[in-house]
Amino acid sequence: GRGDKRAELEQAADRKVNMRALEGAGFDHLYGIAPVLNALTANTRDFADPGKALADRMDMIDEETIVEEEKQQARKPEAQFAPWLFLQEDSAGGSKRSHSKVMAARTIERLATDMGIPVARVDKGVLNALSGMRPHQGFILRCGSLQFPSIDEQGLPNPAVAATSAPNLWLALDEIVDPQNLGALLRSAYFLGGDGGQQQHARIGVIVTSRNSSPPTPIVSAASAGALELMMCSRQHDNDNADANSSSSSPLVYSTGNMSRLLNTAKEEGWRVLGAAAESPNDINDEHQQQCFDLQNISGNTPTILVLGSEGSGLRRLVAKACTDFVRIPGGVTTGTAAGVDSLNVSVTGGILLWHLAQNQNTNDVST
Repeated sequence: GRGDKRAELEQAADRKVNMRALEGAGFDHLYGIAPVLNALTANTRDFADPGKALADRMDMIDEETIVEEEKQQARKPEAQFAPWLFLQEDSAGGSKRSHSKVMAARTIERLATDMGIPVARVDKGVLNALSGMRPHQGFILRCGSLQFPSIDEQGLPNPAVAATSAPNLWLALDEIVDPQNLGALLRSAYFLGGDGGQQQHARIGVIVTSRNSSPPTPIVSAASAGALELMMCSRQHDNDNADANSSSSSPLVYSTGNMSRLLNTAKEEGWRVLGAAAESPNDINDEHQQQCFDLQNISGNTPTILVLGSEGSGLRRLVAKACTDFVRIPGGVTTGTAAGVDSLNVSVTGGILLWHLAQNQNTNDVST
């Protein structure tokens, strides 16, 4: 009857989590085994003492919300303004996981416990709500959000330094707005460039625009399979001291407020700046006749910045003007003859170009 319906509505309201308030307070909800495991392993994010988390964020939340959320916190962990690891309580699907995923799941819970992060087992509906109905695989980590540190003050390292102690291949992303594309590009950069573990230094760094670009959201982390977490290996509160010229302990992803100026400065210091384009833009550079080379005619033995433009409009004029030359991937389809399939997605383009440049960093066969 009406009483039962009212009870159901009250129960639903009691279970509701104020996601907007949580996000406004600086929390992210990472979902999926790889992002959660890599976030805990890298220990890059804010995992503040739960008892202090709400107090530290009081100035970010309005008073009415604070009162309501304090009531909710007494009822359920998913409403608390504090780091939590949420696991799906129904473990019936656990037997269907591969051995590697089972081991990863055990490692996640162990790391959270060792780091003092409380663990809560909740039903699938709670995980669906926290992840926005995205594929969480039974794992969600509430933690502090990330921000890309700025590279503008220190700039890129000198190419001579990059050859020995810093990335000598950089991926510059000019207004990439799709989080899926950004995540896929970060995954490629990390996979192809390494993390500096067995090498002297990681080989690929990434620069994004601080405006009109996807921020480092949980969607980006998931699309990168957690590579975002590993590339932001320097803790956020230490970012004021982060330096692109230092070793692999520094982040591998930075932002810039002026991409064209950064590229022009890098070019003056000796970096080769290659823009990805199907052809050389017309009449944009009076000082240097820019050429567009097929990928197979580009060597990787020169310290290089590879520049990719936005999904819709490509490289902006001033950014294209800052390039020394351009590179294209030859295809088997004639441009203009097949709508929508006469070019590659930006993340696929980036992966192919990075592979070629990274694999040929130590060769001297062909140069431009």
